[in-house]
Amino acid sequence: MCGGKKGLTAAWAKKSRAEIDRLKIAASASDEAHRGAEAARRKAIELLPAPPKLLVQLFEIGVEGLAEARTQWEERHAGASIKGLAEPATHLERHHDAFFDAIDTLKTAAAAELKRREDRWRPIATSIAGWIDLARDARAKAEDIPRIKEAEKWLKDASADIRNQRFAPIADKAMATWEHLRQQSNVTLGKIELVGTGTKRKVSLDVTVDGVAGAALGVMSQGELHSLALSLFLPRATLPESPFWFVVIDDPVQSMDPARVDGLARALEETARTRQVIVFTHDERLPEAVRRLGIESRMFMVTRRPGSVVEVRKSLDPVRAHIEDALALVHTTDLPNPVLRRTVPGFCRAALESAFIGVIRRRQLLAGKTHGEVDETLAKGGKLTPLAALAFFDDRERGSEVMARLNKYGGWAGDAFKQCNEGAHKEYAGDLKMLINDTGKLAERIQAL
Repeated sequence: MCGGKKGLTAAWAKKSRAEIDRLKIAASASDEAHRGAEAARRKAIELLPAPPKLLVQLFEIGVEGLAEARTQWEERHAGASIKGLAEPATHLERHHDAFFDAIDTLKTAAAAELKRREDRWRPIATSIAGWIDLARDARAKAEDIPRIKEAEKWLKDASADIRNQRFAPIADKAMATWEHLRQQSNVTLGKIELVGTGTKRKVSLDVTVDGVAGAALGVMSQGELHSLALSLFLPRATLPESPFWFVVIDDPVQSMDPARVDGLARALEETARTRQVIVFTHDERLPEAVRRLGIESRMFMVTRRPGSVVEVRKSLDPVRAHIEDALALVHTTDLPNPVLRRTVPGFCRAALESAFIGVIRRRQLLAGKTHGEVDETLAKGGKLTPLAALAFFDDRERGSEVMARLNKYGGWAGDAFKQCNEGAHKEYAGDLKMLINDTGKLAERIQAL
């Protein structure tokens, strides 16, 4: 340009291209050297990591050489911030031996600590290993527990239902027996159930007084408690499954009022339909109730004589007992005649009194009077004639009509009544055997009223 010498010639271009190729080759080798140096520096830095957190945790254990290893590791790591290429290498070489000696010491101490702990742990681990098999087996079988519990609950419920079904006839019969025995009582026996499970099973009694529940057992009389006990005992003792076809009861009349004794007699009569019932008692009220209610029975009197000689004889009703005693006196030869003639009429009068009392008690009780009211009426009756008026007319003031009523049986009846009444106060001059015979016949007529 501007007349200058030509510079961009073909020769220049060729030469320039050759130079470029040479420079490219040289630059490529330089770049490769730089890359290799940088890679080596990075690898060197990688050999200088920070101390791991595990070293901090090991301080709590107290392993030997830990402090020195941490110090050496931190000093070695400090070289990670060094620039250049030769300096990191120099840092590595300077700290290499001390660092690895500290690490070896720590490794040896850690291995010893590990072995010590393994020695202590191994027996426990062995036991745990053995337990694990059992635990796995138990866990596998535990899957069946919900079904087993469900089945167990079903069995308990079914057992309770079966038990209640079997107990229902006993409960019904117990309540029916209580209805006999509760005579004139304001205590009501409701539902009887078997409740509870295992060793905590019991009988639940729905007992109320005047409709109030809860306090019944605390206010019941001794007689009511005895009656309740009998109500529960008799149905249980007379189960069809029982091998014993008899029931023995000792003195059940204790603390019972007369009305409840009547109920007891009826309850025993009901039991006697399927069982032989044997009752021991010192109380005459039960035999009297059995006779008055017309309950079929056999009664015996057991007497222990001197030398423990036991005498058993048939028990007679009061009327017949007085007649038999009078006959025994007549047939004895040990009594003087005057004593005999004053004593026998007394037994005959007692026989008639017993007959009249039996009629009055039976009739008035059937009329709805209580035993207390009947006893009060009998106490006011007093002598033989008013008792006869009560028996014949229900009016003790009609004593003047008694003889006429007796003579309807025949003149012998009136005579026997008069002789019994008078002979009890003075020596009787007539035929004693005839008096006894006529008294017995009259007593039978009276008892039939």
